[in-house]
Amino acid sequence: MTRRAQMGVSYEDPLTYLPRKAVQEFAKGRIIYNAQNPAMDLYVVILGRVKISTDPGSGVHNVCRIVRTEGLFGESSLIGAFPRAESAVALDNATLMSWSRAEIEQQVEREPRLGIALAQYLARECLELQDRIESMAVHKTPERVYLALLQLAADLGAPMPDGSLRIASLTHHTIAEFVGTSREIVTFQMNQLRRKGLLRYSRKHIDVYTEAIRENLRQQGIHGAQTNAQSLGV
Repeated sequence: MTRRAQMGVSYEDPLTYLPRKAVQEFAKGRIIYNAQNPAMDLYVVILGRVKISTDPGSGVHNVCRIVRTEGLFGESSLIGAFPRAESAVALDNATLMSWSRAEIEQQVEREPRLGIALAQYLARECLELQDRIESMAVHKTPERVYLALLQLAADLGAPMPDGSLRIASLTHHTIAEFVGTSREIVTFQMNQLRRKGLLRYSRKHIDVYTEAIRENLRQQGIHGAQTNAQSLGV
């Protein structure tokens, strides 16, 4: 039985119980689904990254999360047909696998642990979203940028020899959508972090010194800036 550990708690991996399907290729920038053509399948990322956004009707897209390899998205397809403002766009050239609601239901009947695994996965996603909402409500924009970079590093980063977590290229515009602010503010804050030695970035990648950023936040009186990466010992 395959299990992953997060925050000291073991949980089921849905990918253990999902049957293999033919893969689908999406070029960078291609829309996988949107409000006009809502998600009809549950997807897993085989290669690349996918940006999940919502548009509450103001015309401003908010990035909910960025899904990396082995991540799931399209969960809204499992709860029936109703108007949804969610969209998914290939952030890189992406390879995906997908299952319809009927296929998921049939597989859960064959392998009930898949139902448990999906419930655990959705609960974790809800808790992470709750943390982000609380961050937006409690913290000022500079701190939100710091916390967003910590989360992105935890979700997308690869550990480097100097202790940083390296994120493959993300535009300042995408980070701004993730934070819920303007590109100009993100650029200013990232330049500040770079001058302090807490961040390095180029067109190819962003190196986030997570421990140094946490210490900087603690000095400002912001505690509890934990991330999945720290919980996993990265």
